[in-house]
Amino acid sequence: MPTFSFKAKSHVLSLLGDELIGSDILAIFELVKNSYDAGAEEVTILLKDLNTSNQQIVVEDDGCGMSLEDLKRSWLNIGTDFKRGKKKEARFNRIPLGEKGVGRLAAHKLGKCILLETKKEDSKLSNRFFINWKKMIDESDYIEDTKVEIESVLENLFEKKHGTRISISKLKKESWTKRDLRELARKVYSIKSPFKRIDNFSVKIIANDHHQKWFEDVKDVEEILKSSIYYFDFKIERNKKSNFAKFSWNYNFFPPKNFKLKPEKKASTIKNNLANKTVLALNIKDENNPFEKKTMHLLNKDLEGIGAICGRFYVYNLLGVILKSFGQTNAIKTYVKENCGIKVFRDGIRVYNYGEPNDDWLGLDLSRVQRLGNHFSKNVVIGAIDIGLEASHSGLKEKTNREGFDENNYFNRFKYICQTAFEFFEKIAQPNRDALKDYLDDIKPVKKIGLSETVLQLKEKLKEKKMDQEFAPLIKRIERDYNNMRDVMLNSGMAGLNISIVFHEVDREIKYIGKDLETNKKTDGIRERVQNLLALLENFSPLLKQNKVNSFSAKSLVEKAEIINHFRLEFHKIKFSSSLTSDSSKDFLIQGPGNLIVSSISNIIDNAIYWTGAKRDLSGQKFVSQIYVDADLENFSGPAIIIADNGDGFNLEPEDLVLPFRTTKPGGMGLGLYFANLVFEMIGGKIEFPDRDEINLSEELSGAIVALVFPRRQ
Repeated sequence: MPTFSFKAKSHVLSLLGDELIGSDILAIFELVKNSYDAGAEEVTILLKDLNTSNQQIVVEDDGCGMSLEDLKRSWLNIGTDFKRGKKKEARFNRIPLGEKGVGRLAAHKLGKCILLETKKEDSKLSNRFFINWKKMIDESDYIEDTKVEIESVLENLFEKKHGTRISISKLKKESWTKRDLRELARKVYSIKSPFKRIDNFSVKIIANDHHQKWFEDVKDVEEILKSSIYYFDFKIERNKKSNFAKFSWNYNFFPPKNFKLKPEKKASTIKNNLANKTVLALNIKDENNPFEKKTMHLLNKDLEGIGAICGRFYVYNLLGVILKSFGQTNAIKTYVKENCGIKVFRDGIRVYNYGEPNDDWLGLDLSRVQRLGNHFSKNVVIGAIDIGLEASHSGLKEKTNREGFDENNYFNRFKYICQTAFEFFEKIAQPNRDALKDYLDDIKPVKKIGLSETVLQLKEKLKEKKMDQEFAPLIKRIERDYNNMRDVMLNSGMAGLNISIVFHEVDREIKYIGKDLETNKKTDGIRERVQNLLALLENFSPLLKQNKVNSFSAKSLVEKAEIINHFRLEFHKIKFSSSLTSDSSKDFLIQGPGNLIVSSISNIIDNAIYWTGAKRDLSGQKFVSQIYVDADLENFSGPAIIIADNGDGFNLEPEDLVLPFRTTKPGGMGLGLYFANLVFEMIGGKIEFPDRDEINLSEELSGAIVALVFPRRQ
């Protein structure tokens, strides 16, 4: 019987590079890991001429380098087991992180051409080769037909006389934004555990032009960690004196010094008997009864294939009243936003993708939904889990795509142990959380008012100003349209939040008509606001059913929102400015329900008026309240209107800002941003809360920033 061999087409190389490496940033991370395995002390990532036709990424290290034989045996041998089973790297006694033999394809993920230069530590020769991936693949039918010409030269190419340099050109990612570079810096710098010192390995990122300033202020971890309110560290390890695993922990509660709450410290170490309450008990599903759980105490054997587990958790409260006590509100918010999550490290080096912004591998947010009581959200936790590579190597295997461990029995056990440790931490912290909540409730009273009372108050003011003859019929019509809208929603089963949204918008506008009357504003301005309210009610229908949309310029919508709020801006002495209305080059077209978008903008301006005014009341009359509107055509998924102010910023977490009934504003309903978010979701856009340095705003605008991002037009 004849036998045949498998053959692989040359384009498989392209598929492997694109599919096995999840993103450009992970690709750079893989190259850095290769440098670590090569015994490098320093790794430099050079970004050359970004966003030009000549842009390059260069990754250079001072590791042991590669000989001609190394290149043939390992680098050019896809899937080689060259590192597998290799105990330790010679220079620093490191256990290799990579073992799949595909990390080198990260270069292909990044660009179409690479130049590799390398010199082995004990060699006189340097080796280099150039690959044009497309040309090489196009000229070869099968992988074995591809040719790479390696040049060996009697020349030293490195300052330390050894190392590897990979220069990648014709990048597949043609445009790099400020956000991209800051994300790259954040992820690359997080390759090392912030809780485990590694003195003989460092990574730096350099740009050869103005892009350097985009990421050079990415925050260091040490100062930020001091601003956490809750702290917990633990260690789980084998116990030589007992079958029960050893569990030791420390807990600290650090409320702001100006709060009338006492700090607290607790610590304990497991004893050798079950009578001690600090034994780590796992609530395991009972196989005989799937609806019940049974308690099983952590044993030494449960750590087989995993080894000792160390963990640290820092938990923040991002309310403005708390962050102000630490004196660096924006820095803390930015850092927590960029670094939240619980990351995993082996021998101090990061294992992706655990702890990334969209990763919740311990299910912290799911637990908040499934379990009663208040639990910590992933978005306020900065944490790390440390394990040893040698002890965990047999059980915890990294996936080929470098995005975590294989989800085998060892990983499931590891995950469950970490979850239990975190739940233990939550239980200890709960009394302090309750005390903090009670304290905040005492200092933040909230008052609410109904629509009928608002309308009645307005009618009385109209009568008092002898303007009821003209405006009373219009107010009556507003009441009628609102009630009709309410009835439609109720009869169609669309009650609840939809009614609340309409109520919020109508109530807000009626209140401001009343304020205009109180300040004796001109009739034309009041008439403009009344007409806008009528138009707003007419335009609420897109929330119920998508109707035909119209085109508007961003400039015209911002101008309309400014006109509607003109009297309030003037009354509160707020400096309102907009580059969008003064610079025609920043203008762009918008498709959607114009009045709903104007109302969204007006909601955000309304919040800015209140909070900048509140800051002026505290700071004194020398403080000048500012609201600034700009356009951003580059840094988001589509063109955006940016609204920024110089107040104290948001007091809620970003994910809570667009949820209904979430507010710290006295008398507020917490529906303004929810309404705006609903409108933008409806038109295919979104609302984001960028950091000031991401969009190059003035340092004076240190308060809230909202980006209304519109879908990009085809």
